[in-house]
Amino acid sequence: MIRLYLRFVILSIFIIAAALAIHYGTLLIDVKDYIVILLMYVLFSILFVHLRTLVKTGTMNIDYSISYSFSFVLLTGPLGLFLFEIVNRFYVFFHRKITNTADEDELLHTFYNIGAPTLFHSIGFFCFQFIYPMVLELPFAFWLLVFFLIIFMDIISSCFLLFIMLITKNIHSKKEAFEFITGRSILDLLKTTLTNGLLFTFISTGEWEAVIAIFLLSYIVGRAGIFHTKLLLQKQESERFKKMAYTDFLTNIHNRTYMNKVIQELNEKEEELALIIGDIDSFKSINDTFNHVIGDSVLQQFAKLLQDNIAPCDYVFRTGGEEFTMILRNKTYEECLFFLNNLKEIILDTPVLTEFRAKEVSIPYTASFGMYYTHNDYRGDLKNAYIQADELLLQAKHSGKNKIIAFNSTLNKNG
Repeated sequence: MIRLYLRFVILSIFIIAAALAIHYGTLLIDVKDYIVILLMYVLFSILFVHLRTLVKTGTMNIDYSISYSFSFVLLTGPLGLFLFEIVNRFYVFFHRKITNTADEDELLHTFYNIGAPTLFHSIGFFCFQFIYPMVLELPFAFWLLVFFLIIFMDIISSCFLLFIMLITKNIHSKKEAFEFITGRSILDLLKTTLTNGLLFTFISTGEWEAVIAIFLLSYIVGRAGIFHTKLLLQKQESERFKKMAYTDFLTNIHNRTYMNKVIQELNEKEEELALIIGDIDSFKSINDTFNHVIGDSVLQQFAKLLQDNIAPCDYVFRTGGEEFTMILRNKTYEECLFFLNNLKEIILDTPVLTEFRAKEVSIPYTASFGMYYTHNDYRGDLKNAYIQADELLLQAKHSGKNKIIAFNSTLNKNG
């Protein structure tokens, strides 16, 4: 039923646009000049096909490429624009069919892409014909009028597309609708205004070299825009893969792979460092008493507590099931020990509040820590310091729960 209604709406737009163009019934220029302009616009439109910016919205592809239709309708009238859109859009239709990039309803979209630009730009054409003689003497009247008409046509076109997407349930909230209507950049509209205004001006005065230069400049800018967009996408993709490689997705903090990278970097610096390994006490009993989902909640809160309490220059990593590693930088041994004792109390005072079997439960837990404090002087290997911290953690675990065992290697005595 929805598809039938959509077809009715789109075909109605096409028929209204066709009726308007035929009723207008004349070209504003002679046939010979029209053919020259038509061939030029079609030629450059063919070049621009692969530059079109298609954005998937639900099941629809929305084309956000620059439109030259307004300059064409000002030059040739609604009938001329209708004929141009037929040639241009059916080329796109057959191109997509041949390259297997067509949508399921590509033919229906083609009729919309012929009818809608013809109808909306014809409205702009009649507004221009009515208003321009009245403001002709004002400074920059032509450019201001073209700019406001392009904004006006963009708004009514967006509103109509929004109506179609509401019919097809491609818009699900008022927020999505608002973002769609306001999604166009003012710079894009200024670019459309400048391009269409210059094309109309230079074609009207017969300055064909300038016309070709505008088309070529538009093509070059489009190519540059695509290149820049690809670079941004590649950078974003690279950052995304780096995050995937270096992030523990349960706790959203860095993982062991990233810790190894940081240790290699810190090996090349000279500074005071504390390597701390922490482990949640009796974590298996939490999983056995409740379930693994509750256990995951405990891990997530523990990771957040560590992350929230370290300084911006410090690091925290998840290096095992319930094992986490911190690297504290440029602090004294006493400051690191104070930090750990304070952190131990925070953990004790912050039980995990969650839901278990439809009831809210509070799960207290503790953690034990091993800390190895060292002065890194290029000659040492922080991996060895990590091993020492792990040994200290084992001592802490064997001596009971909620314990800290620390060693200051710069004094070579227990802390």
